[in-house]
Amino acid sequence: MRLYSVLITAGLLALSVQGRKSAQAEPEGRAPSSITFCEYTHPRSLDPHRAGDSVSTLHCMHVYETLLEYSPWRQDELVPCLAASQPKYNRASLTYTFTLRDDIYFQDDACFPDGKGRKVTATDVVFSFKRLAALPDSGGYWVMEGKVAGLDEFREEAFKACKRVEDEAGDEYLVVTDKWWKHLEKDVSGLRVVDDRTFTIKLNEPYPQFLHAITLSYGAVVPHEAARKYDLSTHAVGTGPYVLKEWGDQAISYTRNPNYRKVELTGVPEGSPLKPFEGKRLPLTDELHYEIVPENDIAFENFLAGKYPNSGLSKEDFDSVVDTKAWFKGTRDSRALLPKWREKGLELHSYAEPTLHYISFNMNDKTFGTPAGDKGRALRKAFAMCVDREKYIKDHIAGRGEAAQQLVPPGILARRDDCVMKNQRFDPEAARKLLKDAGFDVQQDGDGWITRPAAGQEQVKLTILHRSTRDTSKEHANFLHECGRTVGINIENELMTFPEFLARQDEGTGQAYDAGWVMDYPDAQNMLQLLYGPNKPPGINGASYSSEEFDRMYREMATLDDRVPSEAERKAELIVHMHKRLDEDTPWVLMEFRVIATLRWKGYTQAEPNPFAYNHRKYAFRQR
Repeated sequence: MRLYSVLITAGLLALSVQGRKSAQAEPEGRAPSSITFCEYTHPRSLDPHRAGDSVSTLHCMHVYETLLEYSPWRQDELVPCLAASQPKYNRASLTYTFTLRDDIYFQDDACFPDGKGRKVTATDVVFSFKRLAALPDSGGYWVMEGKVAGLDEFREEAFKACKRVEDEAGDEYLVVTDKWWKHLEKDVSGLRVVDDRTFTIKLNEPYPQFLHAITLSYGAVVPHEAARKYDLSTHAVGTGPYVLKEWGDQAISYTRNPNYRKVELTGVPEGSPLKPFEGKRLPLTDELHYEIVPENDIAFENFLAGKYPNSGLSKEDFDSVVDTKAWFKGTRDSRALLPKWREKGLELHSYAEPTLHYISFNMNDKTFGTPAGDKGRALRKAFAMCVDREKYIKDHIAGRGEAAQQLVPPGILARRDDCVMKNQRFDPEAARKLLKDAGFDVQQDGDGWITRPAAGQEQVKLTILHRSTRDTSKEHANFLHECGRTVGINIENELMTFPEFLARQDEGTGQAYDAGWVMDYPDAQNMLQLLYGPNKPPGINGASYSSEEFDRMYREMATLDDRVPSEAERKAELIVHMHKRLDEDTPWVLMEFRVIATLRWKGYTQAEPNPFAYNHRKYAFRQR
């Protein structure tokens, strides 16, 4: 689900709460609590069914909620959110039965009679799933595609009810119509409302990841009134702890939702930084404010001045506050901070994140893709073997990563060693031999090399699109260019904003993409789906990779449950074979799995990092 862009969070700013008093209003005379955070890039959408990147998802989940959510104490445990309890599952009929809480209301908004938010019903949940399926521009349908009885057919008919429009460039796209809205009123066999609080979801096949998948923003509940009245990308109406207060190019603000049900923080483990907040009502902070600051230097300056409570670290920032010798020796907490920063009240936190950074080839490209046959395959392998991942991790991301030689991050799969891909290694000499054996003319040129399809022809060129214009992206681009010189491939780079990058990737108008994926849930299937043929753009298979063998194995693997020993063993075998297939085709160049290092000012409290949860800001608090 989540293509990641660079995300830094941070700080404190006093804002005023406006609006009517409620059961959650602050006591008279106490100023509302607020925190200001920093974003490097603007969210592209607040529509939870259209959000497909980490920044947009974070913002969506301030306002919207799903049936289940991740426990703030365990990153692999799902607990009820909108649901009153865990759903019942009938394994024989492949049917889930959900019951909603009886105290959930949408926020107040002009889309409702008298502007008062109404109670959420099972019909709203079913509508939301149907809307996800029917939207022609949602990249999130992969969470349900082929899984829910009758929903694929419903989706196909919805597209027929759309109007085809051609833009100035001659590209066609679909626009919803009144006929499309009428279609949303039709029943779907696999989605059945039992009563106001109860509904069932019938699957077509076993789907062990289902509950995790619908805990993504794509499973958020939206009211039909708001979906019809507004463009939800900029006007959010949900059930969550916050409501949208301001949506601007440079600033975004949220304020406490006065309609939010009574939810108290309970079961806090001993030793958790949230222990002092046991019994407090959520959210812990009244207002959240975000400043869009694309320039890293300015953002980090503001953080050091105390404006933001926490911050990510660029390489330069890392080198300026961290004792790198201590870090490389394995000290990954505040003890690795330079003394002057510890004395000022900074804390260093780090954790391994199941995030893979990779470069994705466009497999439709005539030079590097499938149309180029064996020569294209040789070029892809050669580029994979010219990238010195260890050097990149040391020199460009300050040791905050692990060189990736497979798609599955540490801690997700037991048999990781069997999945190592031999072409994802640093060996430029072997890469040059591979190119020569494939018929390329490879000649030394000073301290570099030049590879041509044949003598006298132009040098082979690969243009990589990058998802940022920041200095760190420029340095990464220069690094890749130098890597290319070791095998004679001229690596050129185009730097652009994250929304521009996503658009170009979805359109398939690039030779290769500097990409990344933050895993949505702790299952290898979540990463491997990115190369499943039917998920081609505008789906999540940005490489447009297609392999009948891989797809066949993926379909079997995706139905197997890690919690059943016999299925887990077969699943592991398939994952090993899938990696062998990918190693032969090399649709990606794997870079690294991320280690996240963040700084916090003392007095800022949040839930422990959970890469699968995006509603964690309701646990954030900063002392004045």
